[in-house]
Amino acid sequence: MDQTTSKVKSMYEQYPYPSGDPTIRPGFDIRLLLSYVANQRTSDKPLQVLDAGCGRGPGVIGAASLQPDVMFTAIDINSVGLAEASANAKARGLTNINFVQADLMTLEGLEVPEGGFDVIYSSGVLHHLADPQIGLNNLTKILAPHGVISLMLYGSFGRQALYRLIEGIDILSPKDDPIESRIPMGRLLAKVAEETIFKDNYWKSTYRNPDVEFVDTCLNVNEVSYDITSLWQLIEQANMKFVRWVEPDVWSVEKRFDDPELLERLQALSDVEQYQIIERLFEVPKLDFIICGADNFAKPKLTEAEVDSSIFAVNPETSFSIEKRNQNQSQRIESVSYKVRHRESQNVSDPILAQLVLLLAEQTTCFSGADLVNVLAQSSVDREIAIEVIFDLLDEEVIFIP
Repeated sequence: MDQTTSKVKSMYEQYPYPSGDPTIRPGFDIRLLLSYVANQRTSDKPLQVLDAGCGRGPGVIGAASLQPDVMFTAIDINSVGLAEASANAKARGLTNINFVQADLMTLEGLEVPEGGFDVIYSSGVLHHLADPQIGLNNLTKILAPHGVISLMLYGSFGRQALYRLIEGIDILSPKDDPIESRIPMGRLLAKVAEETIFKDNYWKSTYRNPDVEFVDTCLNVNEVSYDITSLWQLIEQANMKFVRWVEPDVWSVEKRFDDPELLERLQALSDVEQYQIIERLFEVPKLDFIICGADNFAKPKLTEAEVDSSIFAVNPETSFSIEKRNQNQSQRIESVSYKVRHRESQNVSDPILAQLVLLLAEQTTCFSGADLVNVLAQSSVDREIAIEVIFDLLDEEVIFIP
């Protein structure tokens, strides 16, 4: 184990990260992740997923709880966090997670399934490695040809205020001092930052974080961050392709800008140039994205001719809200809304769309495009309008094609 990895291991075993209970995270539904790319798996064996850097395991335990037919392997260098994760999984009766102590710089001790992992998930890990490029290259070697990697890396521009605080802490309390002795002064500086560099931004209330979170954020012994240019270099040097952002709205000029003249100029730029402008104008401290191998690519958009024969499912990252009023021997629907991931909730006022959303809110199995068209036809909705509504639901990611 190299010196940097040893220091990181020691820090996280002293302060096992992350805090909190098992949770459901965006970008961790396996069938949804695989739906983003064109190449399809041909095996009928259980899906194999690697959580590369699981820590205490809240993400992988949450994912495994909801996807019992998927086999998860969770690795980390932190023996303390792994022990706690394993105990939590056992207490919940989960039998579809295998916890393994392994170093992403070497992957020694990791047993790779035949054909590779279908999905590799690694959130907030690579940027703590001695060499993130080596870590990513290692992961690409164990990815199945049809597979995807879901990653979160720190964004340089979105962390500028935090880095100013960290530099101040390093002056006040040198890095070589024991971590536990640096926490009190670090918190005091972070509290001052509440009314200065952290005022009304993402980092507000950092000084209130539990020690585990505060150390990871402000006193980490090793981390790097990325802007769009360096991120694209990382991906290309791993011989991988960018597929999409986990939350595309964050990086959409159409969602971010409303001035027609400005928007027209922005839309004339390349995707990368648009992302470079967004990272400079908006606070994006985390880069959540999906990549695939060089022989794979993002799934092409559905055509109208393909709608009837296509099989759809409700996006598991979509939640629905139906408000009803009980009346005398009847019920009245007051409002219908949906929410995708952490976006704002969308109220549905269009009666045709509302009809479909009510249906989808109860749907737990796959269905065809023809099914949706036929349901709307029973309400005298013509095919052209029905197809338009289906494309709206796809664009909003309420439904997807598994």
